[in-house]
Amino acid sequence: MAVSPSSLSYRSILLTGGQGFVGGWLLPRLIDALSSEARLTIMGRGGQPATGRINHVTADLRDAAAVHAVVREVSPDLVLHLAAQSSVAQSAGTAGDTWAINLGGSLALAQACAAIDFAGTFLFVSSAEVYGLAFNTGVASEATALLPQSAYGRSKAAAEAMLADALPRDARLIVARPGNHSGPGQDDRFVLPSFAKQIADIERGNVSPVLRVGNLEAERDFLDVRDVIDAYLALLATAPNLPKRTIFNIASGRSQRIADLLQQLLALSDAPITVERDPDRLRPSDIARAALSNDAIRQATGWQPTRMIEAMLSDLLAKERRRTM
Repeated sequence: MAVSPSSLSYRSILLTGGQGFVGGWLLPRLIDALSSEARLTIMGRGGQPATGRINHVTADLRDAAAVHAVVREVSPDLVLHLAAQSSVAQSAGTAGDTWAINLGGSLALAQACAAIDFAGTFLFVSSAEVYGLAFNTGVASEATALLPQSAYGRSKAAAEAMLADALPRDARLIVARPGNHSGPGQDDRFVLPSFAKQIADIERGNVSPVLRVGNLEAERDFLDVRDVIDAYLALLATAPNLPKRTIFNIASGRSQRIADLLQQLLALSDAPITVERDPDRLRPSDIARAALSNDAIRQATGWQPTRMIEAMLSDLLAKERRRTM
């Protein structure tokens, strides 16, 4: 389902996480899809001056009073909640902060919405990490039991359940569970940008020609971040026809070996590169194969991914090459 310019009818939008990787890709697409009269407020820790149709406000999600004040002022009919501590590896070392942001911040936002009798649409970006060990039983659908294996996955699963309870009954909650997604601008704590950065550094002679990796045999469902943005916008366009509480996987429906994606990146470089396993990059709770069904979102919205992973990998490497110049 393609969302055309000015096709979304929301009037007052509150966005968290707008300054992050996915938020940066979402913002221009969202502005284009809204009418010229719509007001967009981005809430984050680092405030910026208002620019055109966008207002930036400073509020830490962990500060419930500040969150309540922003929600009262904005009085949104659409909340897009992207903000999170999003690195699974980082969450292992900072579990308290992960829970404080991913669950505590989401609770503050839900309570603030309840205080104004919010009856609009609330899109919560969760994660396929909530399935965890359930991936060992086969392809995960939205009905699959959740067995998360990290602080990140557990905090996201808890936030999903909390939002379903804490938001007003008249509010429409859409939970999105995206699988792995990447693209230019993603932090190199994530696997594909890490590969691309290492290749670019090696090409420039900044480091030894050794690319360090974790588990290359793991299989994951990868999407281009721009396909994920298409899915979010399709859900927002379809929201009036959805039940009050819905969950959607956002995935290609096809799992790929990390090793195969690395080989595609290496094929884009002429540099002689040796690949070595780095024990520090291995995750103790790694799942051998994560496979996701995308039937529900395709049936509800008509969305399906349109971008080739090969092109996304090329874009990633091109971005890293420009960054090292």
